[in-house]
Amino acid sequence: MMRITTSFLVFSLSLAGCAGDDSGTATDTSTSTSTSTSTTEATTEGTTDDSTSSTTSTTSTTSTTASETTSSTTDDSTTGVTEQSCESFCTIYLDACADFKEFDNQASCVAQCEQWPLGAPADTANDSLGCRIYHATVAKTDDPVVHCPHAGKNGGGVCIDQGAPDCANYCTVYFGNCKDDNNVYADDAACLSACGAWYQGSEADVAGDTIGCRTYHATAALGDPALHCPHASPGGGGVCVLP
Repeated sequence: MMRITTSFLVFSLSLAGCAGDDSGTATDTSTSTSTSTSTTEATTEGTTDDSTSSTTSTTSTTSTTASETTSSTTDDSTTGVTEQSCESFCTIYLDACADFKEFDNQASCVAQCEQWPLGAPADTANDSLGCRIYHATVAKTDDPVVHCPHAGKNGGGVCIDQGAPDCANYCTVYFGNCKDDNNVYADDAACLSACGAWYQGSEADVAGDTIGCRTYHATAALGDPALHCPHASPGGGGVCVLP
């Protein structure tokens, strides 16, 4: 009987030990879970903060870029003209360049102007309306003697494209193909003087009040001078004239 009691006691103590171990395991698991949760929350908070910071930074960069673009657009408006049109140009030109008699009036100015490429408001060189508006505007407050020729028909050597038709070539071709009764010029100087007042246009011109148009017809006069020499003349023969 004594042996059975002793065995029962040992068995009871063993169970107690097992219960204690389970308690310890539960505690460890709880602690581990709590630690893991805290770590996850901390990571999430850090990620959220970083994301928010990144978003704020991106927004700030975007705002700065937009601000810079707006400023650049404003700075590019060098002429002060809100409308890039022949009417605007001619109004400015006839006021600023009254001593330069390239155009008889607003209507003749607009008619000539409509041959020019539009270009951009920021143009200060090349064959364009934008370039001529710039120089006509500057002429009002700076030096009309310098800037009015740039704003004129032939661009004064500034508002002109490289490789544009030129007077020297035109006169050479004209005198080569338009002779005797087909020639309207007294000499080469008279040809160059008349040509100097014309808009250059382009080599592709077959009509219009341009050097390009007259050069084309002076070249074509090799085959039929009676037909083409009048077109190549200062009067344009009804072809090399304003539309």
